[in-house]
Amino acid sequence: MAESTVVAVPRDGIITITNGDATVYTVAYEAGDFNANFDKAERIVIYDRATIVGLRAGNDPIPSISFSVHLRELADNTEDTILDFVYKTNNSSSATSTGGTGFEQFLVTVEFQADMSALGGSNTKAIFNKVLLTASVAEGNPTAVSFTGEVYGTVARATA
Repeated sequence: MAESTVVAVPRDGIITITNGDATVYTVAYEAGDFNANFDKAERIVIYDRATIVGLRAGNDPIPSISFSVHLRELADNTEDTILDFVYKTNNSSSATSTGGTGFEQFLVTVEFQADMSALGGSNTKAIFNKVLLTASVAEGNPTAVSFTGEVYGTVARATA
């Protein structure tokens, strides 16, 4: 099958965040600005008297992701807000991490899906495992919450 000719636009995107309990938070009221870095391993260049003669793989990369949403609530004791879900507070305080043994920080899985199937295009996704998300708030019209994530697990790209 040939590569799809339907181009993804922000209205095709869906972002979900999953914790270790398999509880899913679907991101809403977002700007449509998801960004991902699919970096490769650190490069170790091998030289022979200033001439490149080889290239070896070094340390694993730490890919990064980012996205932003419009601020709706900073916290809620009875319902999940995105900040509570990411920071394991209030209603999400008993959530478990996706990190497992050896990972002290609270980590989640983030999935970005671009579904263009309604137009005959592909339904494709990227799954980022063991993600440490942090947030910053910027007042404006509208007030925004920007998230950045460091990916300490695998990154998988697939057809949804």
